[in-house]
Amino acid sequence: MATKTISFRATEKQAKMIEEKAKSENYTSKGEFLRDLLRNVEEKELSKEARRKINKAREEEGGKELDEVL
Repeated sequence: MATKTISFRATEKQAKMIEEKAKSENYTSKGEFLRDLLRNVEEKELSKEARRKINKAREEEGGKELDEVL
């Protein structure tokens, strides 16, 4: 996967938190910590979308339980 370097401004408090979390969670770098944080956000968004699709399918099937729809 292609990568792109980005930069952003953080408050002193935010920068300290990033540094401390990266160190305490044993990340090899602050960048690795931030990438993992973004992956977690992506996963959460995918989960929301999956729930939305499941609920839509259930509605279309008259409110059946998930195992009945699948």
